[in-house]
Amino acid sequence: MFEKTKNLGRNVTSLLLLGFFSALGNGMINVFIQPYLKHIGLSPQEVGLLQLASSIALSASLIPAAFLADKFGRKKIALSSLVPILPGFLMVLYAPGFNYMLFGFVLIGIGNAIAGVTLNPLIADVTPRDKLDLVSSLSQILGLVGASIGMALSWVPQLIANNHSLLDAYRTFMLYGGIIATTSFLLLLPVRDNVKPSEKFVLGFSRETIIFTVLSAITGLGAGASIQLINYYFMTKFGVEAGELGTRMLVETLLMIPFTSLAPIISSRLGTLKAVVALQLASIPLLVATAQAPSFLTAAALFTLRTVLMNAANPLFWSLTMKTIGPEERSRYTMLNILASQIATGAGSAIGGTLMNKSLDSPLYLTASIYLVQTMLLFTLLKKLDKN
Repeated sequence: MFEKTKNLGRNVTSLLLLGFFSALGNGMINVFIQPYLKHIGLSPQEVGLLQLASSIALSASLIPAAFLADKFGRKKIALSSLVPILPGFLMVLYAPGFNYMLFGFVLIGIGNAIAGVTLNPLIADVTPRDKLDLVSSLSQILGLVGASIGMALSWVPQLIANNHSLLDAYRTFMLYGGIIATTSFLLLLPVRDNVKPSEKFVLGFSRETIIFTVLSAITGLGAGASIQLINYYFMTKFGVEAGELGTRMLVETLLMIPFTSLAPIISSRLGTLKAVVALQLASIPLLVATAQAPSFLTAAALFTLRTVLMNAANPLFWSLTMKTIGPEERSRYTMLNILASQIATGAGSAIGGTLMNKSLDSPLYLTASIYLVQTMLLFTLLKKLDKN
């Protein structure tokens, strides 16, 4: 795979490196944000309110962000995402009260919406069509490597805490992560935005955009039903704690790197659509087997392999969408896709949590059924679009 990465060009290389360093910085933040919030004395209800506020702000900002990206260009608007993110992040770290922190999470949600509808379409714009499968997989690999490094550095706060409080150690560690993630946006400066800004913004969607969004929403519904709750499931069924769960997650992240590297090879032989279908179909029986596993070790191994296969298909699915949807609609598609996926995943989590309270294994079977339906629809609706 990697010998094919030569001559990708300055634009693609800069955006891939941005993704790596951004994942590294955010990985450092995400490891400790929940412990940090707990150590400053927030209740579970307050933490949930912060996440809800960020989610609402993100959803409400998607349409304006897509409008601005189409009108002024994706690169400029991507850079502007730092305007709300920087003060928001500093408020989270140093806010004197809960209301200030709540506003900080709102600002971060707005910034994430802006970045979300600009960066992925931008990398598609600057990538040659015949290299989209390769670049999308490479982008995910670099993101995984960066996130893995961030997770592997999680012992650093323990060392800092020898001379400072653990709370200060968490705050310092997240600050370093924020600096890395923020400065990674400097890599946008040499990128040339190849798509001319549109004179007018049309909130309309093509048939292809609707199809891809519906398929993503179905996937989100299935993921919400059990995948988002899998740690709770493992703890309840097998009595494991954070150590075992964290080890499984790290192994999963590391395994995704070689599996994602193989995805473009499978795509070159089967075609993008058939490769996505094959990987998704292979993952479904493993989810069913997870629900029937007699021990945590077996269940963890099965679920990890399932996740690796399913996630290896993600960059190929993204590549297929970018090949199909024109540059003028990519920001709007991304906006609609994020919004629909968030709503569907939230609904799935509510359904899955209710089912799990009654029958522990039933959400996994529900997710497997939803994924099977989604895969069948995927192949049926999109088989004419896969030209490669």
